[in-house]
Amino acid sequence: MLFLVFYFILFIVLIFQGTHIAGEVKTPLGTLPEEVGQSPVAAARWGILLITVGFFGSALGLLGFRSSAVAAMRPAFLVVGLGILALYGLWVVFLGRKPEFIGKAAVADDHGHAHH
Repeated sequence: MLFLVFYFILFIVLIFQGTHIAGEVKTPLGTLPEEVGQSPVAAARWGILLITVGFFGSALGLLGFRSSAVAAMRPAFLVVGLGILALYGLWVVFLGRKPEFIGKAAVADDHGHAHH
């Protein structure tokens, strides 16, 4: 029973994370500075992947109540879901956000020399 709780929580989290990342591209929440952004194409692809895996895992979990053969696939798909969530986490932390310095410099370009 505890396995099923974790199983369904994982795939619900995948669905919510997918909708969040896909929605963040269209309507940013403004929690990061403009200089740190995501690639819209990559973020949309991650969103689609997470939503698809989340719905597929949820459907597989529900169908497992009707068929013991499908229920036997749940542990393997749980590992797949955890792997995708881990890869997504690595993408968010290390690869997904690249600083792009645009706009006005924050420091004057006079190198500390005072001209009178």
